[in-house]
Amino acid sequence: DVLQLQQQQNRLMKINHDLRHRITVVEAQGKALIEQKVELEAYLQTKEQEMGSLRAELGKLREKLQGEDRQASQNGEEVKAEPNNDDCLSESEKMAMDLKDPNRPRFTLQELRDVLHERNELKSRVFLLQEELLYYKSEEMEEETRSPQPTPIIQPKPSTQPESGIKRLFSFFSRDKKRMQASQKNVHFQETFGEWSHSNRDDSYMEQGQEALQHL
Repeated sequence: DVLQLQQQQNRLMKINHDLRHRITVVEAQGKALIEQKVELEAYLQTKEQEMGSLRAELGKLREKLQGEDRQASQNGEEVKAEPNNDDCLSESEKMAMDLKDPNRPRFTLQELRDVLHERNELKSRVFLLQEELLYYKSEEMEEETRSPQPTPIIQPKPSTQPESGIKRLFSFFSRDKKRMQASQKNVHFQETFGEWSHSNRDDSYMEQGQEALQHL
């Protein structure tokens, strides 16, 4: 029973260790996802700021073009009006091709997302490998430090059950037998003592009679 309890305890401890390992892995994955979310939010904010700056530049360009058109119409020059969308696209392409602009987009949004996703996956894999390495190291340390425990000697407990009626009857007869033997010994001793005293008494009577005959 003790060995079974020890085996069950070791099994439960191993299950508990595995569950803790899984919990740490899930927590690490959750932290990685939270970091990824924060990074994506920051990236979206920067992109929104860039979009705002681009919109402001487009607004300035539109105003500039409208002013030039007004000046041309006032001077009597005939200027062919081109669609505003084409102007916007050409200006945006010029800004994109301007290599001196430090705020120019170098990667697309999808490429940045892929890079962040790969980085988070690599982080989670490294964390899992570290956890597995620590787990195996702890198992090796436990096996090295574990010493064979001697099996406990289970001593039989004294029976505290009441004696049955047959046992009490035999004990009663044995006590009576001992009492009878003791009483017989006393009677025999008294008889031998009485015979001895009686013989001594007869001897004393004989000696007294012989002395009386000598005096006569």
